[in-house]
Amino acid sequence: MKLPIELKQRSGIIRSCLFHLSLGMSTLGLSATTLPAADWLGFRGDGRSFAPESNTPAEFDSESGKNIAWRVATAGRGIGGPLVIGEQVFVTSCGGEDERDLYVESYSTKDGSPIWSRPMRATGRPFTHPTSSNASPTPASDGENIVALFSSCDLVCYDVAGHLKWYRALAIDHPKTGNDISMSSSPAVVDGVVVVQLENQGDSFAAGIDIETGKTLWTNQRAASSNWSSPQPVLVDERRWLVSMHNGRGIDLVDPRTGETVKHFDASGDGTASATYAAPYVIVPGQSTTAIRVASADFDDKSNTDVNAEIQWESSKLRPQRCSPVASNDRVYMSRGSVLIAGSISDGSVLWQERLGKLENVWATPVLTETGIYIVSSDGTVMVVADKGDEGEVIGESKLGESVLASPAVSNDALYFRSEYGLIKVAKE
Repeated sequence: MKLPIELKQRSGIIRSCLFHLSLGMSTLGLSATTLPAADWLGFRGDGRSFAPESNTPAEFDSESGKNIAWRVATAGRGIGGPLVIGEQVFVTSCGGEDERDLYVESYSTKDGSPIWSRPMRATGRPFTHPTSSNASPTPASDGENIVALFSSCDLVCYDVAGHLKWYRALAIDHPKTGNDISMSSSPAVVDGVVVVQLENQGDSFAAGIDIETGKTLWTNQRAASSNWSSPQPVLVDERRWLVSMHNGRGIDLVDPRTGETVKHFDASGDGTASATYAAPYVIVPGQSTTAIRVASADFDDKSNTDVNAEIQWESSKLRPQRCSPVASNDRVYMSRGSVLIAGSISDGSVLWQERLGKLENVWATPVLTETGIYIVSSDGTVMVVADKGDEGEVIGESKLGESVLASPAVSNDALYFRSEYGLIKVAKE
């Protein structure tokens, strides 16, 4: 894919600078439960793709530059979403022969200038479908560390200043892990543990890895079939985290510290779309969407295993296509290509549907801000739909001018789009 002219002009300068720039930056030292809302720490932010206080622009334009704060070329290609922590935006990239060259990169939120870039070489299988990428998973963070997973099963952790903390070549431990499309499940940071879900027809497994040391805490064998959904953190109460994982054989609620399956449900989950957690519901897409109500129970602190979890509702009408569900406080939104569906989060009833005829081939999970729901097609067309209560209304249509497969990030009143070869900040002028 060709770069826009302005990106081509800047890419040479940026690429030559990336390897030499490093800017130290202190962190707030906060846990994931107390980080400011401005931080976007993983795939779909907090797991809902929801930033209710962000007043983002409904319209912007690549050609005129309207509401385009900046755009830069990245060191390589990538389709994983960006993270935003403080005044830094983080992305992963890949390039070179068979996309074996891997990068974790940091850019300034203010002007897009590069802060640091860390190159490495893939140790596992880098081959993917042409529409996918070795830099397919979205990285994850606890606010102090950046954890990046690549399709080649290379897992690396840096602090926000770019200092290497640890590196794991998971393909060395699991050499049969991989498929021809990509290993695109994104990692999650849950209660100090990096949880990866690498399901495929070879060596299929999930693992919990200590974020401070890189040591494997547990490994669970998973069903030997391809699955690209990502693990979803679930905060039961202030004492207890779980992580939701699903595939075609069921939904599991797992203890992130031990790997123990606390609850299992015989409900088939989607192989592409991930679960969404909007307390107290874990919403799992599949042939039917399943909503599981999770709550704390009186439990023995020694065993720490009792959790109340039961299926609240199931709906075959309220389900997405490829994209993960988006949840507000009382509603859940499903993107089905050129159709956006709004439903009740408490009972799964369909409230309205809005047809978006100009959108095709939507892979990116939408995001919801104070302005509306942003749906992004792979050609870079962005449509914004406002929820009017009993109907949806299109309030904006924009062009980014580049291919976008990644879900955007939201921070303060800005949107950050990771295009295939670049990074774009959209904010009101």
